[in-house]
Order: sequence, then structure tokens, then C-alpha cells
Amino acid sequence: MDLPDAIELDAATLIRIDAPEGIACWVAGIEGGDGGGTVSIVAEPAEAPTAEALETAQGIASEFAALVDAATAFLAEELAGPALSARDQALLAGEQPPFGAPEAVVWQDGTWMLRFAESALEIGEEYGIGVMFAGRTPVAVEDLSDPDEA
Repeated sequence: MDLPDAIELDAATLIRIDAPEGIACWVAGIEGGDGGGTVSIVAEPAEAPTAEALETAQGIASEFAALVDAATAFLAEELAGPALSARDQALLAGEQPPFGAPEAVVWQDGTWMLRFAESALEIGEEYGIGVMFAGRTPVAVEDLSDPDEA
């Protein structure tokens, strides 16, 4: 199958990167938020991105900083509480959010997650922490601490 090496969006250019057999992946660096981040489209099985995936990626690229802010606020609200250690509660209550290196991952059906690859919280120490979105609304926290379940 002949897959595109680059995909032009209004707000970014996605470049195809090496991926395991049977998977196709395109990624773009995005400005916005604290230092920017990335938007990726992942297709499994390997095929050209669907219209839904392209439309979603375009929206994310155009509104990246606002979506990072929405995900950060959602995490702060959802994670606050007695289940967190005192250390994590203090980090969450601090002026700077304990999350960084945002990566938006879009799948072929248009669903997507914003993953913070860096997190000072215990829940996100090794693999980061994710926020699933429905459109532009954060709806669920994804615990990525077990990569076999993510």
C-alpha cells in the first residue's frame, strides 16, 4: 500500500514516521501551551488516514494550547482528593501544573487522547498520563502506568 509521506493540514504538516509492521503513524510538532507538543495520527492496520482522523487532527492542531489547558484543568479536578499522596496533592495544588510534553494521539475513527509524557505525579511517573476527549471536551483520565493495558 502506498501511504503518504506527508499530510498537509491548515495548522501543521504531519510527517510519516517509522512504525511497527501493520501500523502507520504521522506526527507534527505544534506550537502552543508551554513549549508546544505533537499531534499524531495512528492507523492500524496501516492505511491512509480517514477523513475523521484528518478532521480531528486539524481541530487539535488549530486549538492545541486551549486543549492542553482544558486537559490540565480536567486532570487537576479529577485527580484531586484523598486517594493521592500528600506529595501529589501538593504538586497538584501548586502554581505550575505537574504535567508536560503534551502529545495528542488521533485514531482512525476520530477518537483521540492528549497524553502528557511528563508527569511529576506517581500515577504518571513512567509512561505519563492521558486525557480522553469527546470532541473538544475532556471526558476521562487514562492511567498509562501499565503499558499493556493502554
